[in-house]
Amino acid sequence: MILFFLLNVIIHVPHLTEASCKSNGRHSPAYNPRGTHAILTLNNFGRGGDGGGASACDGRFHPLPQRVVALSTGWFSNGARCGRKIKIKARNGRSTVAEVVDECDSVHGCDKSHKHGQTCKTNIVDASQTVWKDLGLDIDDGEVPITWTIL
Repeated sequence: MILFFLLNVIIHVPHLTEASCKSNGRHSPAYNPRGTHAILTLNNFGRGGDGGGASACDGRFHPLPQRVVALSTGWFSNGARCGRKIKIKARNGRSTVAEVVDECDSVHGCDKSHKHGQTCKTNIVDASQTVWKDLGLDIDDGEVPITWTIL
């Protein structure tokens, strides 16, 4: 009876299993040179930060006050956007420029290198706190709609 109960709990509570760690996919929404809609999230790219290891583009850490971002797997495009500058615009009209230094992995399942044990959504621009500050956004909001373009 106890075993039946435990199996029932595991099956019906996905966050206790690997089911919540499935891939979100390789394909991000299409890039629009006039402004691509995305969700801005917060990341600490410094050593020991919540971003995990060193950045995928250059194998380095990027502590504050650097203006850096990670793009979802599709937009990261196998590193083709590494080192590129992007302009990020918030709904409040403010904008800033940041450098692409990493991938926000939307393909691989959960492991200890993923923030909060989750894969990244396919429409994410994961940004340093300096980017949030430049845009006049509250980091406690967690996720904020933005648009971005490659410069």
